[in-house]
Amino acid sequence: MAEKVKFSVSLGAELGEALRQHAEAEDEQISTVVSRALEAYLGHRKRMRDGREAMVEYQEQYGMFTEEERARARARVADLMGWGESGTTGARSA
Repeated sequence: MAEKVKFSVSLGAELGEALRQHAEAEDEQISTVVSRALEAYLGHRKRMRDGREAMVEYQEQYGMFTEEERARARARVADLMGWGESGTTGARSA
């Protein structure tokens, strides 16, 4: 079994209640839900950081991105994210 570390955190009342309800609905411990969420969050943040670093390295070698390259990248991200032309899903603004 992996070593565990105990933390104390404070959450807003609504978020705390949503967490309790989700854990109960999934028949899981709150710590399990929080651990999975943090793993996903930290993985996402690492991928974002790695991507930014790769772009900096690319631009150091080949020069700044052109407007055409930026437009293609925006279109690719929008396609991957399922965003409409406005750059949003309609449920949440960017």
